Amino acid sequence: MLIIALAMMIVPQRVIAQGDTQQQQQQYFEKLFVWDYDGRHWTWNLSIPSALYDAYRSVSVSVRVKNGPSGYGYLTTTQDYYVQMLAQKLDDAATQMGYNDYDRVSFVLAFVQHLPYTSDLVTTGYDEYPRFPIETLVDDGGDCEDVAILFASLMLVMGYGVVYINPPNHYAVGILGDNLKGTYWTYPKDSNQTYYFCETTGVNFKIGQLPQEFSGQKVHIYPIDESKQFVPSIAVMPPTVEPVPAQTVAPTFNPNPTDTAPPVVPDPIAQPVLPLSFNLIVENPVLFVFIILAIAASMVTAVMSTRRRHIPQASTASTSPDSQLLIETTQSVEKFCSSCGAANKGYAVFCEKCGKQISNN
Repeated sequence: MLIIALAMMIVPQRVIAQGDTQQQQQQYFEKLFVWDYDGRHWTWNLSIPSALYDAYRSVSVSVRVKNGPSGYGYLTTTQDYYVQMLAQKLDDAATQMGYNDYDRVSFVLAFVQHLPYTSDLVTTGYDEYPRFPIETLVDDGGDCEDVAILFASLMLVMGYGVVYINPPNHYAVGILGDNLKGTYWTYPKDSNQTYYFCETTGVNFKIGQLPQEFSGQKVHIYPIDESKQFVPSIAVMPPTVEPVPAQTVAPTFNPNPTDTAPPVVPDPIAQPVLPLSFNLIVENPVLFVFIILAIAASMVTAVMSTRRRHIPQASTASTSPDSQLLIETTQSVEKFCSSCGAANKGYAVFCEKCGKQISNN
């Protein structure tokens, strides 16, 4: 019950477009998609009709998983007008960039790979809940079979041959190709049709690049029967906004530049912090000179103050010429003891010979 409650809490919020009357009210899911390819950062804002999402969401889980992984052609909605227009917008963007078939497929693969991975158990409360492409876009991603179904639907609409490839506990797509690099399987077995592995869950996987954990593993290959897909009985408006390359994120060669591409906005450049003295000289030389003069004046004042503080100490450590003369004159006067008549120094108080006090008279 807790898991189900959590799943209900993360149901995407709807945006309401108000018309002239309440009956004309329409609802959309406003979604932003971002991805990188060929050194460019792409953004795409889509308004996905809420009624279309609800039509797919109404399909029960038991119907979705009725035939297991081999029956996911039921969820591959190539006849959905909105999915067709999504594929067309991606294809047009690839054409404007001058991409060949390999880059065109890789461009769409990068778009799908950048969708977040989410667990069915956490987001829906079910162990297995394969999503329709519109659900995957509105729900901000899904698990391996969800993004594989979205990629396969877009590729089929764009005219490429695809199959589903089912390694152990995983789901991916095989793209029909010739003389490409990487891992591929021949299907049907005795034909000359080779399908190259496309990892739709992990970011930056190339066509034919098989994740290491599936190396040497047995896989199941399922063809897609488009005649068995679910088609909702609802008319929707097509998307009007196209994918936009926001900025160049790495140096790249564009063989066919177009005038419709937006200007590249340079990144902020980190400037080194200049020393304070250099900034003052350049920006305000007068202020700099004033500060230098103030510092010089302070130094002179400090020196003079220091000299004044040390003068008393110097006078106690040494004597002036006048003081020395006074001492010598005083020391040259003799006193005579009145008792024994011995001569004593002028400053003597007691006789150095008899030890009696010397009279000052």
